[in-house]
Amino acid sequence: MAYENIISEMDRGLLIVTFRRPEKMNAINHQMRIDLLDCVRAAESDDQVRGIVLTGDGDRAFSAGADIPELSERTLATEMGQSSNLRKELPTVIERLYKPTVAAINGYCFGAGLEIALGCTIRIASDTARLAQPEITLGQIPGSGGTQRLSRLVGLGWAMQMILTGEHVQAETALDIGLVTEVHPPDVLLARAKELARTLGSRAPLAFVAGRDAVLRSTETDLLNGIDYEKKLYAICMASEDSREGLKAYAEERKPVYKGR
Repeated sequence: MAYENIISEMDRGLLIVTFRRPEKMNAINHQMRIDLLDCVRAAESDDQVRGIVLTGDGDRAFSAGADIPELSERTLATEMGQSSNLRKELPTVIERLYKPTVAAINGYCFGAGLEIALGCTIRIASDTARLAQPEITLGQIPGSGGTQRLSRLVGLGWAMQMILTGEHVQAETALDIGLVTEVHPPDVLLARAKELARTLGSRAPLAFVAGRDAVLRSTETDLLNGIDYEKKLYAICMASEDSREGLKAYAEERKPVYKGR
């Protein structure tokens, strides 16, 4: 499907979604959010899609953040309405998809752009990337889950520093604090993101969702309740056809063929 501010292309079972507003360094506007939400939801129900890679057009920015003219139009009334619900919902939808998502952060990844990346299963970055939640420099705070997801990834100390100073961190620092898991030269970043997405997409779908949800639950509950939740998901996986296929394929020394059931 053709969208206004994103490009979606299939590449051997992967959906490559590119933010494309080059004149605005791929800043996220309302229409882009609508398009992205529609795109990933369509991908979730498409059996041809095994994984999704999100990246930015060009080599300067994944996304420079929210569209500044739109920011100036926001009021207390608008922030209690539907458009703000969309901003809150989008990273969560991406986070909870039944398909893996990899953010290939190619340059600046600020504000709303970082909040979308935080919803991805995995984040990797180019060595030229810069990441930030700079909203406080405009008298604001992150409004699409940034204050909540960032602290779960990097801890309270770094979340406090990034959110309350608004200063960016370089790619190597982002790697050190767990904000991204890998750093690569720009010319190999997308290829590595595709490789990761294909690896994730090759896993048993039920086990992927169960493992991801168990990890996410670990940030929301105490240890014993988390282990109990893990136990239930483990039992579901062990009762699945995919589990039997995985064990059979291992015994037969071949690649498993998973069906998501």
